[in-house]
This record gives sequence, C-alpha cells and structure tokens, in this order.
Amino acid sequence: MRLFVAVEVPDILKEMMGKLEAELPSDGLKKVDPTLIHITLKFLGEVGKTEVSGVEEALSGVKFAPFNVQLKGVGVFPNPDYVKVVWAGSQGAELKALASKVEEALTPIFKKEARRFSGHLTLARVTRKIEINEFLEKHRDELFGGFVVNKFVLMESVLKGSGPEYSVVGEFAANGLD
Repeated sequence: MRLFVAVEVPDILKEMMGKLEAELPSDGLKKVDPTLIHITLKFLGEVGKTEVSGVEEALSGVKFAPFNVQLKGVGVFPNPDYVKVVWAGSQGAELKALASKVEEALTPIFKKEARRFSGHLTLARVTRKIEINEFLEKHRDELFGGFVVNKFVLMESVLKGSGPEYSVVGEFAANGLD
C-alpha cells in the first residue's frame, strides 16, 4: 500500500484552490484534482499490509489539541529558476508541531525525513519549463482562508492512468492535549 499522513482540507477551500489552479497555464504542468488537495504531514511510500496496524498504532499515540491553519500565498519547489511544483502555503506553528509529532511517532518504523517540513497544498506538478512569475506575484501574500484541524488521516494512494485515487485508512482525532 502506498501511504501518507495528511490533514484534509475543507471542500470550500478545495474549490478555492481549483479556481486558483485555473489561473495557471494549461500547458507544461499537470494540475492536481482539487478534490484531492490536502496537506501532507509525512509521505510513507510503500507499506506492507501487515505493517499498517503498526503504523496506525504509532499514529494513535500522537497527542494534539485542535488548532487553526491559515492558507496564504503561493510558491514553488525547489526554486523559481527551476520549478517542479506549484503550491499554496499553509501557516501555523501548530501544523509544524503536528508534523513533528507524526515524524517522531513513526521514526522507529520509517526513516526520518531529511527535508524540513513545509506545510503546503500542491496545486500542480510542472512537466516542462513554464512562465508563472505573474501568477506568483499576484498571489504571493494572498490570504485564502483558514480552518480548524481537529484530526489527521492515514491515506492510501492508488496510482491510476487518470491520476491518483485516495482513500482513508485511519483517522486520528485531536484529544485536547498539546
């Protein structure tokens, strides 16, 4: 099973991200289906079906209180001169703290992530050089809205010709502790 840990985004914000994606060029990139937009806390990759219960057990030990996340601004990875991913940003120290707790809980099972956590919503993956400076400048500091994070999910991603299909494997609710 190809798994990742994520925070789901409310439908109204997914719709807003879809409208934002519509401003991107139609050539040279593959836009993410807005219904699939989420914030990845940790990508796990291929996990054997027999290992999933251990992953769920580790994640059930993550303690956190509900918190607010703001979606603000747009950017690119790895840098503006070599764009591979176009994203909308997420802000909030609590989101970074949750990602850190997830990482810590899973470190006995998975290799620790070398890259620093950067909360974002992937809007598109670039397939060839594109010009998006105007888009970046227009939306760099735009506030798209916010929502309360009161759970995170373990998701399975099944890759298909038409794009990935996601299904929730497990949900982990906030428990009032920080």
